[in-house]
Amino acid sequence: MRDEAVDMKRWHRLLLAILSGVMLGFSFPPFHLGFLAAFGLVPLLTALRGLDGIRVPLRYVYLAMLVFHAITINWTGGYAHGNDPYMMIAGTVTILIHPFFYYLPMGVFLLLRKHFGPARALFFLPFLWVGYEYSHSLSEWSFPWLTLGNSQTFDLARIQFIEYTGVWGLSFWLLAVNVLVYIVCFRVIEDLRASWRTSTRVIAVATIVVALAPSVYGLFVLANASAGEVSPDDPRGLNVGIIQSNVDPWDKWKANGFETHALYMDLTKRLMDSVGSPGPDIVLWPETAAPLDVLGSQNAPVLASIKEHLSTWNTSLLTGLPHKVVYADSASAPKSARREKVSGTRYDWYNAAAFIQPDTVAPAWYGKMKMVPFAERIPYADMFQFFDFLRWDVGIGGWQIGPDTTIFHDVRTGARFSTIICYESTYPGFVAGFVRRGAEFMTLITIDSWWDHMSGAYQHQQIAVLRAVENRRWIARCAVGGISCTIDPFGRAHGATTLFTERLLSSRIVRSTDQTFYTKHGDLLGDMCLWLSVVALAAGLGQSFLTRKRTLAWQQQ
Repeated sequence: MRDEAVDMKRWHRLLLAILSGVMLGFSFPPFHLGFLAAFGLVPLLTALRGLDGIRVPLRYVYLAMLVFHAITINWTGGYAHGNDPYMMIAGTVTILIHPFFYYLPMGVFLLLRKHFGPARALFFLPFLWVGYEYSHSLSEWSFPWLTLGNSQTFDLARIQFIEYTGVWGLSFWLLAVNVLVYIVCFRVIEDLRASWRTSTRVIAVATIVVALAPSVYGLFVLANASAGEVSPDDPRGLNVGIIQSNVDPWDKWKANGFETHALYMDLTKRLMDSVGSPGPDIVLWPETAAPLDVLGSQNAPVLASIKEHLSTWNTSLLTGLPHKVVYADSASAPKSARREKVSGTRYDWYNAAAFIQPDTVAPAWYGKMKMVPFAERIPYADMFQFFDFLRWDVGIGGWQIGPDTTIFHDVRTGARFSTIICYESTYPGFVAGFVRRGAEFMTLITIDSWWDHMSGAYQHQQIAVLRAVENRRWIARCAVGGISCTIDPFGRAHGATTLFTERLLSSRIVRSTDQTFYTKHGDLLGDMCLWLSVVALAAGLGQSFLTRKRTLAWQQQ
């Protein structure tokens, strides 16, 4: 494919870049326009067509990604309520700075185009993009929220194949369709000047086949799937109760923790009274349900009271909570650990979940391992302790990273399950790790009430759909102010609540021990794309070095 010089005015290129950002932005929830992501990069690729070098084209890349971010993650600043200047500043910085990350895949694309031609560069673009997305999920700086495949969750047929590839397969498919559509458009324009070439027809047909293949496969899968209704006689079935309290997350950290705890106990009693017998086998309270370390020795009477009620109700409780760990040996504490001003004792707080059973002495707990950068933890805090002043201090800042994944075991039913805490649901390989370790179903506890009615809560709800399909597991989702629901292994939500309402749910889900190809083998596609991206970058830099060396030698002659 030739990439001839294009007579295009600067404002035309600007409009095309903006159009790309708009299409990508509106492809994400809450908008049901996921198909736009399959064409969203075509205007940007058109704007870059005919531009030499790398620096000038990257300006259009930044503009497109800035518009994309402004539409998709404008909720991060909490502008709708303006409760927290820190959140507003951090959200603005994220929207302005994060688009630069896309210089990685697009910069290598432009480098390859410069030295190896547009055809080879376009071939590598899906690998470069997915390699970037995957790499951006691996570090403490990670932010996989904008993984392009996350835009497709409203089309359940289209996403069924991710049981083999994970969400990276969706992103790769979207990039492949974008590249093919771009090629077809310009080949058609060129052919209008003459007669249609056979190769153009072949590429057009291939584009249609690639675009439709996931949906065809998905329709077949859904046609043979169960309806999602769970028989009360199914021995694998489990009754799950969900408490959506609609407690204000801002006021909670200022209020008395015992009062908030009492509210959750009252709501749980109301759920039990309304459901009758048999009641829920497990009840879910959301992330940091009450600002109270129930596992701490100072709150032993609270834990004893919970167990007494659970015994009466014949159920178990999975609750989010802040959990404090004091290090007996301060020298062994992480460098980022906090220090008591008087005694010098080192300690840490964990954004945790505890599984409390009436007949067990010490509840098992899990500490959140994937943190929202800056909001929950300063990235690489053990190395950059001097950045601690950037910590968000609204009760949820400065958490320590949890020590390990945890599989909870319910001794009464024999069920084995895991919990994902809020932002962790955006990490596909991380979530699959729980299933590999034996989780028969998953729970997801979160807050999602920080951003008023903006798009954040809707996007987070839909991301859980991908995790359910990737692993073919039921997910019980409990959010403080919504959206709470259960999600079946095919991504269908059941009993979804509305935002900012008090709701009590009782649902029946099914346990499973089967593992999908993705669960077993993890991020094979992501790894492959990342390594191919490294090879492509090395080839581009090597060719650039050789070109400069030859030019210098020619000038010296």
